[in-house]
Amino acid sequence: MSDWKLHAADEDNLFSQYKCGLVAGQRVMLRRELVCRDHTGEPSGEIHPAGEIWTVLPGLISDPVLWLRQPDGARHTWDDDVAQVAEWFQVVESEGA
Repeated sequence: MSDWKLHAADEDNLFSQYKCGLVAGQRVMLRRELVCRDHTGEPSGEIHPAGEIWTVLPGLISDPVLWLRQPDGARHTWDDDVAQVAEWFQVVESEGA
């Protein structure tokens, strides 16, 4: 039997406030360059520069990881841990705040 599980993004499975303190809709900036790696740990050739702005997306109750949208629209997951998030991201204040 497979261990795969489908996590559907429906109204009953969404949340907006993460354990790390981020909230869906916030914008965050990469503190340093992020080199993406493939499943073997080798660099994939994709690099996100420091200063790049990503958007926090709603989370899934059934799969509690931090969901982010990169500038190109691709989705990315991150560990929903305060220390990990603070090491890599800085919240960008909205212009109206």
